[in-house]
Amino acid sequence: MAGNVAQDPAVHALLTSLPPPWRDGTLTPIMAGLTNRNYRLRLPSGRSYFLRQGHPQPQRLGIDRATEWQLYEGAMAMGLAPPCHYQDPLADLLLLTWCDEPTWQQAPPPRPAQPALLASALLTLHRLPLPKVVMAVRAHAAAYRARLTAPPHWLPALERGVLASHEPNNDWRPCHHDLNPANLMGGRPWIIDWEYGAAGHPGFELASIQRTHGWQPNEREALEAHYLQAQPRHLRIPFQSEAFLPWVDYIALLWALLMAEQQPRCDYQQLIDSNRQRLE
Repeated sequence: MAGNVAQDPAVHALLTSLPPPWRDGTLTPIMAGLTNRNYRLRLPSGRSYFLRQGHPQPQRLGIDRATEWQLYEGAMAMGLAPPCHYQDPLADLLLLTWCDEPTWQQAPPPRPAQPALLASALLTLHRLPLPKVVMAVRAHAAAYRARLTAPPHWLPALERGVLASHEPNNDWRPCHHDLNPANLMGGRPWIIDWEYGAAGHPGFELASIQRTHGWQPNEREALEAHYLQAQPRHLRIPFQSEAFLPWVDYIALLWALLMAEQQPRCDYQQLIDSNRQRLE
């Protein structure tokens, strides 16, 4: 199958753009992810790698590739992310060690164990150097909103409550901003897809985890409790994560609207419908 795939002109061009020895392999598309193109690269030796070709317009989605790489390098050094063997910022390529462990979307750990596992990962993540790029929710949402070419007629009334709220802005740490089950692999877990990483408020990170994992509020609170208990007493700053839930919904809604303008798909529409419903 992989040999046939490599005959596709675009895929063949992608493969030949890689340096040796990877250009001697074959590529098989991986049907996962909503914005990037992903492939399994197999060498004649039998070794496999994961190749990500990023979205062609990262700025439109608020993605800063330099910050992503800064965080990814730190995450590799801390044992949070799979090793990277090759990266090309101009072509937006990352070539990673292939990981056979399933994602949490495919095989989640027992649900009661998940808050403690994620708290441990966040404690390590938050020790990375703080990026200069900041993902402040209000500015991030405003940038998405400004890029919409045809906002739906119902959006102004829907967003009024969120924009009138006062989000916490008292705590900035290195954040991933997309710790959904598809970006967590194995019991460790490995963390992948760092493209939305930036300095951010940990409360938004926790609120995003609650939404993308389908957790109840008590599970988000358990994650925060595990995290804070591992911190020295003087660093136990409450995350105020509940205040960020509407912002998670609003930003996810705007992101899906942006993507649907570019390429209408049923999964984008599902995200639009679910986040609109939460905000109503």
